[in-house]
Amino acid sequence: MRIAFSALVLCLLALCMAMPASAAGNSPVASKDGVTFTLDDLNIYWLRNLGKDGLLDFFQTMVVYQEGLKQGLRPTQQEMTDFVDNTMGRDVYNQFKLLYSEKTVNQLLEYTIVTSKYEVWLRDKISREKNIKVTEAEANKFFLENIEQFHLPEGAHLSIISVDNESAANTVLGRLQGGEDFGDVAAEVNMDPQMRAVRGELGSYRKGEGLPKPLEDAAFSLREGQYSGIIKGSNYHIVYCHRRYPEVSPTFDQIKEQLMVDLREAKIDPYYIDALNELMAGQLPRFNIDAELFRPEE
Repeated sequence: MRIAFSALVLCLLALCMAMPASAAGNSPVASKDGVTFTLDDLNIYWLRNLGKDGLLDFFQTMVVYQEGLKQGLRPTQQEMTDFVDNTMGRDVYNQFKLLYSEKTVNQLLEYTIVTSKYEVWLRDKISREKNIKVTEAEANKFFLENIEQFHLPEGAHLSIISVDNESAANTVLGRLQGGEDFGDVAAEVNMDPQMRAVRGELGSYRKGEGLPKPLEDAAFSLREGQYSGIIKGSNYHIVYCHRRYPEVSPTFDQIKEQLMVDLREAKIDPYYIDALNELMAGQLPRFNIDAELFRPEE
């Protein structure tokens, strides 16, 4: 059970509900037309819609967290700092602290780190007890039988600007031709607010990895540092190429070590899932649900 950081925001919301309103509930989240929406507004909406499933996710996290503490996996201060700097991001951490207390945010970090460390601990324990190993011969056999999986077609690191009409697209193209930075324009005009927030960055794609064909054709016709013309689909797009990646067909020796690790982890997976299911079967019934909203249906 790999617990994503975003899923653990529920833990933060649940913790907040137990805090005095003055500590977090009145924190402003957004405003519109003179109306301010607070964290309490957001909490009740999220918790109402997450309902029983959301609370179950929280319980499962707490079970793993408590088991991690039993194994002495509480994070050090350095681990907390490294998580903020390298995973969560210092800016995100500081923004959370504006809404919640520092103690609450640090508790969320501890939940996240402990559950991650517990997964590593449990998988290592299973590997030792079951004597799970992968030989070089096994890995080579898998490589030869699945060699097409290891071939990587050419790739590119891309950004995109998407607008909803041709006139806006022509305006954007004119701004780029006038020398404006692609990321700056993308952060201003992209239709999708999430794409605006990341300055239009799509990330890296290899050919055949899911880009719509008109976008893929345009992207792979570009040199590094070039942007495309207007691409018409359901909307209007302009693509920018940051970097190109060559086609790769690695030899077994080049990927042997990582392949052996991956195959070993795949052997561990079913035992790991069984161990977590057994843990949950024993621990989840011990939670008493007091809130009517979250009680399972009879």
